Amino acid sequence: MRLFSIVAIVIIFGFLFVGILHLHPVGEALGNLEVLQGRPEQGIDINGVSTMDDYFLRNGQIETKSNNIVASVVFDYRGFDTLGEATVLFIVVSSISMLFFTFLKSKSIVSAGVPPAGQFPKIESRVISFGSFIMYIMILSFGVYLVVHGHISPGGGFQGGSVMASATALLLISFLITRHMQRTRKIFSFFESLGLTIFIGLGFAGITISFLYNFLAHTSSGFGRIIAFGPNQGYLISAGILPLLSLAVGIEVFFGLSLIVVTLFHVSGVKDTNSLR
Repeated sequence: MRLFSIVAIVIIFGFLFVGILHLHPVGEALGNLEVLQGRPEQGIDINGVSTMDDYFLRNGQIETKSNNIVASVVFDYRGFDTLGEATVLFIVVSSISMLFFTFLKSKSIVSAGVPPAGQFPKIESRVISFGSFIMYIMILSFGVYLVVHGHISPGGGFQGGSVMASATALLLISFLITRHMQRTRKIFSFFESLGLTIFIGLGFAGITISFLYNFLAHTSSGFGRIIAFGPNQGYLISAGILPLLSLAVGIEVFFGLSLIVVTLFHVSGVKDTNSLR
């Protein structure tokens, strides 16, 4: 078994090493060097396209109305894969929540160091609690920015949701959300489910063409606004359903990861540690 593990590790690191050797230097153009030149203003153009990268770079802005080609790939060209990733996260969070909270409730275990409702935690100062609350607002604002601007700049639902979930850990160590755990769990579970529901609902909204069809990108609304080809600042209201999908994923990732953090925090602080064996 140990030999098998060593062989598996060597093979994995071998693949990673080969992949690193094939990385392009930063700033070096990929594929056809003329892929961004002579592009018509409308329609799909495959002139000079030799790789999938070329196709995305040459047609991504026109087809999806998004300046962020990565967001176009994640939420449009391979939207089914993104839905699968979101579903996996939902299943993991639901399993962890159901497993640990059901166990804690059945054993009547109370987390150590958690003050009763209305009582200020004795092991922390008001300066730490107030400072954590201020930092939470700043981190949350940055996470919201990443989610909202994911279709025109680096970011998106997964990145922004993870940033916001890290702020939940800050509230935990300052004991700002350690009371009323059942209520907190229900709120987090509701919004996590809401995020995935919104994502699937947007997918069915374009079902007349196909599931997850970017129907808003082909309308006269602000979400169907034409984006100039090539580098430009773009528009916040654009890219069809891509910003809405990013928002849905951001909601699910934020509340899903927060639910995991809250659950593990209380399990790690139980008084009756023998019951966990």
